[in-house]
Amino acid sequence: MKHLMTLFFVVIVSITASAQNSIEEQVADTACACLSAIDTAQISSGSNGLKMACLQEAMIKNNESIVKVYETEKRREEDEAKMGLKGSLMIKVQNILAVSCPAYQLFEKKVQERRTR
Repeated sequence: MKHLMTLFFVVIVSITASAQNSIEEQVADTACACLSAIDTAQISSGSNGLKMACLQEAMIKNNESIVKVYETEKRREEDEAKMGLKGSLMIKVQNILAVSCPAYQLFEKKVQERRTR
């Protein structure tokens, strides 16, 4: 019985952890699709504003899923202690995009180029 309870606990924790990761990935996928649809010429002229617009659009499109994930008190408290729900999620999404989205990487490169001028 003790082993069964331990197994049950491990399964619940792993399901919760995968749900927490999946919302960031879901929002990142939406943002990447938006960023990928932007013409390269536009990226050069307004890269930071366009990037933020796509990130905001991704948050809005996935709002229902975000709300469901953040309904758990533990998740809400963890993220409010950091920088608020949306700020914490936004940073996690950008970290995913930096690794997995070529369009985001191009945006970041253009932003850096504009800063060094």
